[in-house]
Amino acid sequence: MNSFITLSIRYLSLVLFFSSSIFSVAQNVSILYDETGELNLLDIPFESFETIESGYSNGLNRGVYWLQIDAVAEVSNFQLENNHIHDVQVYQSFTEVKTSNNNGFISFVLKPSTPVFVRLGVQKEAYFPFTIATQNIYERLKIQKAVGLGMFYGFALVVFLLNLGLFVTSRDKAFLYYSVFLVFILAVFAHRDGFAEILGMTPAVKDITEPLCLSIGGLMCAVFTVKSLRLHTHYPFIAFTYWGAAVISALFLSLYFALHDYAYVVGIYFVCLYIFVSSWLCSLLLIRVQRFAYIFCLAYFFMMITAILFYLGPTLNLQIFEVKQIHLKISAFVEMIIITFAIVYRMKTLDRKQRKMRKEMTQYLSEIAFLSDELEKNQHGQENIFTKFNLTNRENEILDLIADGKSNKQIADELFISINTVKYHVKKIYEKLEVSNRKEASKLMHQQELG
Repeated sequence: MNSFITLSIRYLSLVLFFSSSIFSVAQNVSILYDETGELNLLDIPFESFETIESGYSNGLNRGVYWLQIDAVAEVSNFQLENNHIHDVQVYQSFTEVKTSNNNGFISFVLKPSTPVFVRLGVQKEAYFPFTIATQNIYERLKIQKAVGLGMFYGFALVVFLLNLGLFVTSRDKAFLYYSVFLVFILAVFAHRDGFAEILGMTPAVKDITEPLCLSIGGLMCAVFTVKSLRLHTHYPFIAFTYWGAAVISALFLSLYFALHDYAYVVGIYFVCLYIFVSSWLCSLLLIRVQRFAYIFCLAYFFMMITAILFYLGPTLNLQIFEVKQIHLKISAFVEMIIITFAIVYRMKTLDRKQRKMRKEMTQYLSEIAFLSDELEKNQHGQENIFTKFNLTNRENEILDLIADGKSNKQIADELFISINTVKYHVKKIYEKLEVSNRKEASKLMHQQELG
């Protein structure tokens, strides 16, 4: 297990290296919110723009935005890293510039000497992350990103197959629920990574699959939490509210499909937020009760924080700092490592408990079988453990009931005596057998049986 953790840390380092964009060019970019949508290209140069950095957001103030990119010193590439924005027109020297979308994000070439104006039609969140890099560096970044994505999703596939295999072998549904949760959460990530565009999905199709995966992923998180933390036992009310969350999520989803208003997707974000936060708080409260709760609490903390900042931060215009996909992947990577480690540990613990229970059960059944044989000898007047150790009639009765598998309470109820009296007679039986517990008594009985 230690080697697994070491390997995972090294793997994470490689993912970070291949996914990071540390070669961006410093370039002045300004923004203008055209609330009326009536400004045209001839009016724009005379308007007042606000200087921004990558990651600027304006919440759900949808409509038309204009970007002004100052003239670059050498030929560079601009990439808009929010694939929720599809309506993009680029102009340089009052001539429209061709855009490309071959890596999942809209990009275009910046030529030196003159500034560039970009018209953006925003129908969802007004969020503008971007990268500007010279062409050579831009090509290197594309390769690094492709390798980083391959490594991240490759590791996720390994984790998925591991959990699915554990479900097949153990029939523990916690593995299955986590596998399904992982699939839909990764599908949400893949949408934001541009895989929908790479696969040729139209915006209309993507507008169906992305919120659908988000909704199902949040609900599968609730199912996994209820199963793994046994919320139906510890906090049944919270478990019950997840049914309400499912209904509300389905309602928001239906309204979005019918009205195409992104505010309803934000509603799904809040449903998922409730599930994540309540699950995490329950795990925090259960730390002293369950060892797995500590692991759950640690694993989900970083992913919960980054998910809130990445998805709800730009939407509500509450960003403290820019959270990119790489930060979300780091937290997801850490979560997958910790949860998988915990699940495998839990599996080993259950296996040890089952082996111990089987051993104790075997000893217990052997003890009952031996006592039954001794009772049969006693009934036929043959020498047996009762006569050999001079047990009284009451002690014989109690030992007889012990042989039938009765507990101290059941023996007390059947003989109409108190539990303390039963314990007294059991103690006397142990003294006559010269043992101090059932384990030693069982060992003595085995010796008598072999003798």
